[in-house]
Parts: sequence; C-alpha cells; structure tokens
Amino acid sequence: QATISTATKNSLIPSGVYQVTMASQVVTFAIILLSTAVGSVSGFQLLPTDKSLHTTVSRHHHHNILRQHTRGRRALFNAANNDKVSTEAERLLSKAKAIRDELEGDSTTDSKQKIVEGKSPIQIKSEFCLPATTTSSASNNNYRLYLDVGREPGTWMDPRWGASGRRIECTIDVSFSPASDDAPEEEELLSLSEEITSGLINTVTSKSSKLSPVLKLQHGPFARLRSGFDKMKINEGGYCIESAPKSSTMRFCLSVSGTEGSTASYGDVSIPEGKLYFALPYFGTSQSDGSISISKKEGTICVKQYGWNTGWRREESRILGVFRAVPLEEARRRDKF
Repeated sequence: QATISTATKNSLIPSGVYQVTMASQVVTFAIILLSTAVGSVSGFQLLPTDKSLHTTVSRHHHHNILRQHTRGRRALFNAANNDKVSTEAERLLSKAKAIRDELEGDSTTDSKQKIVEGKSPIQIKSEFCLPATTTSSASNNNYRLYLDVGREPGTWMDPRWGASGRRIECTIDVSFSPASDDAPEEEELLSLSEEITSGLINTVTSKSSKLSPVLKLQHGPFARLRSGFDKMKINEGGYCIESAPKSSTMRFCLSVSGTEGSTASYGDVSIPEGKLYFALPYFGTSQSDGSISISKKEGTICVKQYGWNTGWRREESRILGVFRAVPLEEARRRDKF
C-alpha cells in the first residue's frame, strides 16, 4: 500500500487534488483485480496477450481458407452449368436448322411440281394492284398516281366545296402499256367507251396539235384511300398523246365511282362520280424497250361540270386537285405496298 505522510499531504498537495489522485489509484487497482479474477474463470484476458493475438490470427486465416474454398466450388458449379446450357442450345439450334431445311425443301418441291403441271405458285394480290399480266409485260410503263384532292386557287368548283381546307389523298396504280399481240390496237379502241374517247378528244383545244389514237389505260380495280381502310372503284380509263409544235402532253382519263356514296366522311370535300382528267408533259418513248417518259412534277386533276362561270351555261373544266406520277417500282420501294 502506498502511504503518504500527513506533513507532505498538508504542506505540498492541496486537499482536493489529493482526494482525486487517491480515487484514481483505487479505481486502477480495482480494474487490475477484476481482470485477474475474470481471466482465471473464463480462460481469456481482457488485455491482449501474445496467445490471444495468435488465436485471433488463426481464426481469420481459417475464415479466408473457407471463403476461398466456397468461391472455388461456386466457380466450378457455374462452369458446369454454362457447359450444360451451351450444349442444350447447340442441340436445339441444330434441330431448328434441320426443320427449316426440311420445310424449304418441301416448298421448293411443291413449286416445281406446280410449274411442271402448268400452274404458277399462288400469289396474293391486293385489290389496289395492277393485273399480274400488266405488271410483268410492261413494267417500265407502270406508274403510281398520288392524288391530292382539295380546293385549289382559281378553281371553279362550288364555293362551299372544300372551303374548310380539308383534303383527300389516295393512290391509283396505272399502266400506259402499248397494244399487245393478244389485244391489237383496234380491239383496244373498241373496248373503250365513247364517253372516255370523246372526253379526251374534247380536252384538246389547240387546232395545231395532233392527237394520237385513244388507247385503253390499264389500272387497279380500286383507288387506295386512308391507308387502305377505304377505297374507290375505278371503272375504266384511257390515254392519248397530244403533240404540239414545241411540246407534247400525256392526257389520260379515269372513270370513278367517287367518294360521295362512301360510308367514310371527308367533310366538305369529295370526289364526284364520273370522269377525272389528268395531264402531264410527255418527253417521248424509248425505241429500245418502248418505255415512255413523263414528267414527275405536279399536274392538275380536272372534272367536267356545267356552270355559268364563262357567261353562259355550258360544260366547264374545273380543277379538282393536283397529282404526281411516280414509277411503280420506285413507289413500291418507298411505300412498302
């Protein structure tokens, strides 16, 4: 035990500091006794020794070995699963390839049998497309007409017609094919109605122009409206070439059923039933393949209606809208139909 003389206590150290010092020594002595007692009972010490440090390092090393072993087993398991999945995928892929080759072989055999028997393979044709014979015989003269019907500046249509600014857009596939061996020019002339022939002849007003014979214009059965959700029947058509001293014009006409009887509503704009007249600059016909060349710029669509716009009642030519003619192959690549 530590003893401090009364003289030293009274002379050197103040009483408050002395009491704090003695208290701290008592607490330290109690902690030493407690650690000794607990260490003898539980088998470990509160303060680290060399033995306890060795035990802690050994435990960490054992945990690291277990962790590495677990990771190795997982890697082996994943590798085995990946090999199994790859093998199964290759098996299914080879099986699918065999089935596909078998189906292609069957379809090729069926097509050959149909050709041998004189029957062509089944072809699905849209009701807006040209006949198959026309498409194959004179593809260079096939065109798609893009009609944009609506009120145009200077038109003599009824003031209420198209006043809202609404438009009707549709497409029509046509073919300016010359007379074939199976259908000579005389038969084509006889197959056209008098209304088509006389209507085209009356569109030529210049006395110096020369007009070719009016030939039959091949066309699809229907005009395609509203992306194919509506249609307009086309009855017949004809075309001719007007040759003037300085220029030439391709004139053609289509007889249509119109949109006035359609269940779809187009507002205050409509395509009337009857004949639609078209005109485009004509640049000639190729001598090598017989293909014609016409302008790709906009042309006018006209209808013939009676009115008083000229001062007396007579049949007038009124602008119904505008159109463009695009080669059919080019139009199909762009439109995807």
